[in-house]
Amino acid sequence: MLFKPYLIEPILNGSKTETRRLWKRCMVKVNKFYDARTDFRNKSIFARIKIIYVRKEKLGSISDDGIRKEGCSSMEEFKKIWIDVYGRWDPDTEVFVIGFRVI
Repeated sequence: MLFKPYLIEPILNGSKTETRRLWKRCMVKVNKFYDARTDFRNKSIFARIKIIYVRKEKLGSISDDGIRKEGCSSMEEFKKIWIDVYGRWDPDTEVFVIGFRVI
């Protein structure tokens, strides 16, 4: 799975244990292991993660707990990161919520 370079530290220190993805179909399976990296072309892996759960929800439905699991301290911080990754914020967008842990 790809992550922005600034998310490496929160993933490795355990403060980011969830990610939301704007996929047409789910690209991961529960209980499977995936390489976490910042670029598909670069073979450098910064972690191995195990997928704990996958569900769908509307982007704007993220709870305070979900914000913390995303490694953020506020909705504003989460929105800023989302816009950095996807370019825009639409609270009605349906996303996949992926819970993971570093192994």
